[in-house]
Amino acid sequence: MSETRDLHDRLDQAIGVFADAGAYRGFLTGSYRFRAALEPRLTDGAWQVQRLSRLLEQDMADLDQPRPALPAAPALEGRAAQAAACYVLEGSALGARLLARRAADQGFTASFGARHLAAQTAQPDRWRRFLDWLEHADVPQSQAVDGARDVFGLALSAYGVKAAA
Repeated sequence: MSETRDLHDRLDQAIGVFADAGAYRGFLTGSYRFRAALEPRLTDGAWQVQRLSRLLEQDMADLDQPRPALPAAPALEGRAAQAAACYVLEGSALGARLLARRAADQGFTASFGARHLAAQTAQPDRWRRFLDWLEHADVPQSQAVDGARDVFGLALSAYGVKAAA
């Protein structure tokens, strides 16, 4: 969705490189805030996203991090908004491959501190399968773009990135 490229790029820049364990902790906090706020809004539709908030809780517990407050999530009313949320969540797995390597460089693994990244990268064909599903989902493009922009807005908020001026 090229209509969300600006928000996607801002989110990528916000997550950045894990220069140290403190930066990784910030990433965990933002990821938890995003996923834990959004996942309960997803209905049991035709596409099932990976629910990672519980694994993020375990990763944060490994690092003695408390659960942070959650931002308000968009309502995700209708099929297009639900599909858009799935688009953003499934797309995040593409970047998770690189993030998992960066986390490993800091000593975080599938059994300590990076469980959610290990789960997110365990099925490399998920993105292709999701795109196949989306192609046949009969979702109005303009409504999906609006929904994806709302979900990217939630992600930016969860990671503490200020809204564009």
